[in-house]
Amino acid sequence: MSQGRAPVRFENVSRRFGDVVALDGFDLEIAAGEFVTLLGPSGSGKTTALNILAGFDRATSGEVFIGDRAVGSLPPEKRNVGMVFQSFALFPHMSVFDNVAFPLRMRKVARQEIAGRVARALEMVRLGGYGDRRPAALSGGQRQRVALARAVVAEPPVLLMDESLSALDLKLREDLQEEIRRLHHQLGTTVVFVTHDQGEALTLSDRIALMNRGRICQFDTPTALYDRPVSRFVADFIGRTNIIPVDDGAGHVAALGLALDARPVNAVSLRPEKLRRALHAGDLSFDAVVEDVAFHGATVESRLRSPTGFVLRMSETRSGPLPPPSSGETTRVGFAAGDAVPLFD
Repeated sequence: MSQGRAPVRFENVSRRFGDVVALDGFDLEIAAGEFVTLLGPSGSGKTTALNILAGFDRATSGEVFIGDRAVGSLPPEKRNVGMVFQSFALFPHMSVFDNVAFPLRMRKVARQEIAGRVARALEMVRLGGYGDRRPAALSGGQRQRVALARAVVAEPPVLLMDESLSALDLKLREDLQEEIRRLHHQLGTTVVFVTHDQGEALTLSDRIALMNRGRICQFDTPTALYDRPVSRFVADFIGRTNIIPVDDGAGHVAALGLALDARPVNAVSLRPEKLRRALHAGDLSFDAVVEDVAFHGATVESRLRSPTGFVLRMSETRSGPLPPPSSGETTRVGFAAGDAVPLFD
């Protein structure tokens, strides 16, 4: 397989459906070979952005570039992108080999070359020897692997994936996530992936564009997005967190020992796993009442009531230094001041 790759750029793209604004001045630059996920709730505009990039929809205004070429007016078949759909979209009457070969035949590739490229694509997705089977004889995970092979067999510089794992059960999704990561590392293709599943996005992506109401709220690495959210929406959407209000007059933040600077902070985000009973030197700490304890396998989550009555969640690993707390007890809880992230909107 070639190492062909191309950067992607959305430049002030808007899309309106009557009075509904699906994309609003959407700007995004994706580096060649990067794996970028468009993540957000339903109606955030992520699928609209992907459809405009693929050529299945037209922007109301703005332009889309693949490499140095503006592609906004080109039909899908002229854009040289691969596409993996949620529904697999395999031809049921064709064999696995013919499904994978289909895009090559549309490009009038020589028969001898088709055979070799299909064989390599099937080996790449670990389906060597499955070429004669029909899609109905395959499991859901195997059908999605065929869809992946079909998308990459033409060696596109850009691969688009639209909710491609959402139809699979949890174990298959996890297995396919590993396959997609391996394929991306092997091929180096630029990947634009759409999902509403934050765990999937955090696992797969080099960077994530978190969207809401047709705009990007934060475009960052998974680690930065999780550890340093720029807004209340980002903090609340990515993972689980305690959002502690600042301006309600109850003094919740001050009761935890936090001192905020002069900027207009609206709330503070504190992840449950950042709270701990095994205190470290320099921790801010407070007494809390344990109201409930829930078992989650490798972790135990406690619901705590702070001195001002604010409820916090704390997540501890079962392999930690202390046994799980008991409901009704009062315990000393602490955290590092740097783990409390100020939110400005």
